[in-house]
Amino acid sequence: MPRPRFLSGAVTVAATSLLASACTTGPAGGPSSSGDESGGTVKIGFTSDVTSFDPAKGASATDYVITSLLYQPLIGQDDGGTFVPGLADTWTSTPTKTTLTLKKGLTCSDGSALTASQVVASLKRYRATSAGALLTFGAANAGDRTTITGDDETGTVTVTTASPWGEVLAGLSGTGAGIVCEAGLDAGAAALAQGAVKGAATGPYEMATAQRGASYELRLRKGFEAYPRFASMPAGKPADRLRFQISKNESTLANQLQTGALDLAPLTGTDATRFTGNDTFTVRSTPLIRNHIGFNQRPGRPGADPKVRKAIAQAVDVDAYNNVFGGTGRPLISYVDDKAACVSTDDSLVTRTDTAAAKQVLKGVPIRLEGSNAVAGGAGNSYVAEALRAAGAEVKLTNADNATWATDVTANRGDWDVTVFPLITGTLARGGTYFLGPEPAEGGLNYGAVKNAAYAENYVAATSTTDRNAKCAAWQKAQEALLEANDVIPLATVDVHYVTRKAISFATPSGSLTLSTLRITG
Repeated sequence: MPRPRFLSGAVTVAATSLLASACTTGPAGGPSSSGDESGGTVKIGFTSDVTSFDPAKGASATDYVITSLLYQPLIGQDDGGTFVPGLADTWTSTPTKTTLTLKKGLTCSDGSALTASQVVASLKRYRATSAGALLTFGAANAGDRTTITGDDETGTVTVTTASPWGEVLAGLSGTGAGIVCEAGLDAGAAALAQGAVKGAATGPYEMATAQRGASYELRLRKGFEAYPRFASMPAGKPADRLRFQISKNESTLANQLQTGALDLAPLTGTDATRFTGNDTFTVRSTPLIRNHIGFNQRPGRPGADPKVRKAIAQAVDVDAYNNVFGGTGRPLISYVDDKAACVSTDDSLVTRTDTAAAKQVLKGVPIRLEGSNAVAGGAGNSYVAEALRAAGAEVKLTNADNATWATDVTANRGDWDVTVFPLITGTLARGGTYFLGPEPAEGGLNYGAVKNAAYAENYVAATSTTDRNAKCAAWQKAQEALLEANDVIPLATVDVHYVTRKAISFATPSGSLTLSTLRITG
């Protein structure tokens, strides 16, 4: 089963920082210098430890950030879903066949050549061991229904699927599909999970030291040229070393930014406001969590009634919800934000707030609302509960910890009717898996037992083609079906605020901090 891309137990953002980074400063307050070919040493802190350095087993944002530096995917995905070169320079893709041509002169971190055969071996391991592979190759193409071959002479890798699946390129751009060299494959999963495996890395950095729970140091690979070519790549030099350490909380990180001890910190809470209008820092905000209301639609539950779902949508005011988080997020009109490829822009599909109409349906209706308390201590959940109570519903609110919420709601082992779902994936295909197919008890991700035939039909159409126009047309119909049935009620994003010193720049393709693009500019 694919690993859920929501706010899972290892990804406690907003209440505790998802990621916090910093740069060791020299005498002039800039990055420390360590040579002419790079830009110095950057120190990066996390509020939670890495769970695994194996790219196929990543479970949290800290995992994704570090493993993406060690094991680079074949391609990258830029804003709007545009694919850009990574280890592969060019590619062609149809619904059943994708062929990628590797860049010339690729090497592993021990200097040995990275061949197409090694890439094939890495992708076969990914297919066999990563939960995310199901969405890379398609559920209908499990096992031997997906064929992966390579030609060392031409430097090409080909993925062939028995059933049409138009999301192969998107899947191959993910961190989990990062390529591991032969040395890492030979060392095995346990060694990869722990950290340093000599000669395993294909990305711009290699692991120098690893002390689990304490600190990690990554060293720039000399002569590495296969950086992903995102449209907004900054000028400057890459850091010679990246030193990661476990940090305490966002307030501490903000203090360190202000005292000059740190150069970069993604903040999700109110500490980010300290840096607004400060000439020393740049603050860049981008969606981190896409919040929506979801329903338990199993027989006997209030959410099984379309009238109740619509009334709940009418009871909630998205602007008021956003204000709970300081008003810095953006209202949604789908279950993903406006950076996603093919996202609906038709806000007329979203049910409008109408408290009077909601009261006519919700008066006296018992509702069990459960949400994660990792996002601002569950403040958004509390707002939704009060809005429903104001409309007459009898609400029992549970602000659960992440592990409990995930077990109760996404595994359907709890007694719940409504949830505020904190989705961290920004793509329609991945986020959309939660509204169709088998329920968790049957090995699927359809946590609310949604049965929307029009949505399912158009989801299949959208994910079975590589033609962008056809894909987007199908996605429009799919989102329309979901929104008109009020199977999902879009709320607002909770943003991450990347606070950086002027000397540090980086790209955030599709809203994600991508440290392979980090450059020291002064």
